[in-house]
Amino acid sequence: MNKLYMIKIVERIERVIILTLLFSLLAVVLYATIVFISLLFGGIIAQFQDSFSQNNILTHLHKIFGGFMLVLIGVELVHTVKMYLKEDVVHVEIVLLVALIGISRHVIDLDFKHLAPLTLIGISSLIIVLSSGYYLIKKGMRIKK
Repeated sequence: MNKLYMIKIVERIERVIILTLLFSLLAVVLYATIVFISLLFGGIIAQFQDSFSQNNILTHLHKIFGGFMLVLIGVELVHTVKMYLKEDVVHVEIVLLVALIGISRHVIDLDFKHLAPLTLIGISSLIIVLSSGYYLIKKGMRIKK
């Protein structure tokens, strides 16, 4: 067999795998969006029926923002796979952005009262490093243009 022929076969199989992943991810993001919207409006209706205590509202808002961030992570992952299909290159800025959104969602879900100080320092450091990396890559892209 010819090496060039083998490379073309591998590239086609790779493309089929990527398309399968993309459509699977789209299905998951669509499902997550539908569930998020139904929980959001179901929660709003339940809040009108329940008491408006501060704890109930904060708990509900906490769940809303966590769900929103989860859907946003899925959308960014779809964008990453889509860009890979277009250009055959994984864009580092998109990966960093997904990581920032993911760590932000994690921060929303944290219970700060029961968290070790060293864990907070680690999470803070991670956010600073990811943000700095994203900033530097974006700045480098502007200079390159």
